[in-house]
Amino acid sequence: MILNVTTVHDLFDQFTIMVEGPVEQSSWEQRLTIPSHIGKGSVTRTRIRPGMEIMLTDITFEQDMKLQIQEACQLFELSYCVSGEIHCEWNGKSSHTSSQTGNVTFLEDVKVYEEKKAGIRNQLLEIRLTPNELLYYAGDLTEKQQMETWLRHYRGNIDRYTETPAIQRCVSEMIQCAHRGTMKRLYMESKALEFIALFGESDGYDSGGGNMYLRREDISKLQQTHELVQNHFEQPFSIRELAKRVGMNEFKLKKGFRELYGMTIFELVRQKRMEKALWYMEVAHLNVAETAASVGYSNASNFTTAFRKHYGCNPSEYVKRINQLELERNRQLNGLN
Repeated sequence: MILNVTTVHDLFDQFTIMVEGPVEQSSWEQRLTIPSHIGKGSVTRTRIRPGMEIMLTDITFEQDMKLQIQEACQLFELSYCVSGEIHCEWNGKSSHTSSQTGNVTFLEDVKVYEEKKAGIRNQLLEIRLTPNELLYYAGDLTEKQQMETWLRHYRGNIDRYTETPAIQRCVSEMIQCAHRGTMKRLYMESKALEFIALFGESDGYDSGGGNMYLRREDISKLQQTHELVQNHFEQPFSIRELAKRVGMNEFKLKKGFRELYGMTIFELVRQKRMEKALWYMEVAHLNVAETAASVGYSNASNFTTAFRKHYGCNPSEYVKRINQLELERNRQLNGLN
């Protein structure tokens, strides 16, 4: 069967139609469960924005999966194969991907034959975007021209890139993401940008290295970003929305924020949520589930995990300590009376 891909978002939709499997979906994420006669597992697509998405495939096929994919749009893709085997052919060229390897792809108006082996777990992370989405991160005309030259190097190919420990760690963190709702979307967007930046560093794009030069105007915009994040941490803005509000390109915002404040935007959101959680438990006397919901967590177990990482104990243990201290304080006051 031929999958006709006219936008970067079509592959998931076309594959879903082909296998006729059930789909769970929200406004920005869809999860396809593979029918048992085809195999077992799922494909999850996270739409970051029009022209950019993340796909996580985790399937063991009953038979070799053979596809003809008509790439009728410009596609820039960074992928990482955690496990499995993938064979591709296009325009007389071929590539073979095995476990623990990554590929960079830049294709346009080409038919690709793809084959994934049966009986083995095929686990694959893909960041799919249009070249224009990538060029959006260029800060000025010079950077745009540099990125265009960089892209031309990969045009028409599926090439292997160097898998650094930092890239492998980033992939693992994306696959194991336990966040839900808005927090998950912000986390995955941040990690996708980190993946792209790590690839650029390993590929020699940013050969200058070192810290980014921040002008006074840049610092002012980053300070505005810091204030926006602190004021809206319960329902955080996406990286793109923050960039639009302060007038700075996303890549510079993300990297500059980390250099100026020593933490990522996501880490600041989590820090503010944890600080507010203490107030809810200590002052408002909310229980763990109520506190989790109040600071923007739709799942109490995710809140518990984040709290334990931040404070070194479970929130339920913290509540017990507060109650014990309050009882002791009341006993002392009663003794004085």
